[in-house]
Amino acid sequence: MTQTETQAARVVFTRGDVDESVHAVHLVVVGGDGTTFASCGDPELVTFPRSSSKPVQALPLALAAPELPSDELAISCASHSGTPEHLTVVLRLLERSGSTVDDLRCGTHPPFDAAVAAELIRRGEAPTPLHHNCSGKHAGMLLSCALNGWPKEGYTEHGHPLQLRIRELHAELGGVNLEQVEAGTDGCSVPAFALPLSAAARIFVGLARPAGEYVQALERIFAAMTVHPVLVAGPGRLDTTLMPLVPGLVTKMGAEAFYGMGLRHSPHGPLGMAFKIMDGGERARAHVALAVLEALGIPLTPELRALAPATLHNWAGREVGGVRVELPLAFS
Repeated sequence: MTQTETQAARVVFTRGDVDESVHAVHLVVVGGDGTTFASCGDPELVTFPRSSSKPVQALPLALAAPELPSDELAISCASHSGTPEHLTVVLRLLERSGSTVDDLRCGTHPPFDAAVAAELIRRGEAPTPLHHNCSGKHAGMLLSCALNGWPKEGYTEHGHPLQLRIRELHAELGGVNLEQVEAGTDGCSVPAFALPLSAAARIFVGLARPAGEYVQALERIFAAMTVHPVLVAGPGRLDTTLMPLVPGLVTKMGAEAFYGMGLRHSPHGPLGMAFKIMDGGERARAHVALAVLEALGIPLTPELRALAPATLHNWAGREVGGVRVELPLAFS
């Protein structure tokens, strides 16, 4: 272990009295001043927030379009489910930059919403890039280019002015040097930026309690995501269900079991949290999120506990096992 590293958290799935599966978790909580408040595992783990970066990727849009409707700003931060409600907002955002679905470079996958995906199959229709969960982000990027005088062509490339600016913003908001922000390519073809877990947590506390140069734009992003949680994800998904249950909480999931949370109000003041489940086991995400909120003094209502059941049932409804979270938080 490094000097800052402690024992990692674990989410353990049991069957009967036997531990069947274990997910290791690195987690860090920072306070309003950006310093580490609590952690378990390695708070300086360098990892990809993936879609948890979307509020940062939307910041150039928020800065360039201060009058943009909040639902369009929310969809630019979204990993949406491809419902008609989502698609309507994405199309409106595309229209603002004179773009069409053909200009989206995110690729295509079936809608995350099972009912919408089934309806496409029933009608014999193939999904389009509009159904991709990142289409709102890409539509927002196209508008950012149009408003900033950058070419829309090549907007997904690492050397494009928009992507260079987004990398700079990750460093600024994360409180790290630009050299500490490493680049890969995301599933939707835009750059994915890796940075220390503590830097990601600072991004989220800055989203929950904005300050400094970008305060107004970040406040609008926070408001858009918390007022329109159904646009950020979709019915039945964690971001959409969790945010309305905890006042002042903004959350954003990332692929491969990353999660970022910004808490505006807690017994300890504003807090930012980021965690990475090392095996990418996304089924453990809600369990970790609720465990850390409870550890930080947020009471878990029955509605919250229902998001991460402690017992496991089979298809016949029989109880067959359980889930426990081991969260050895070390407070600074």
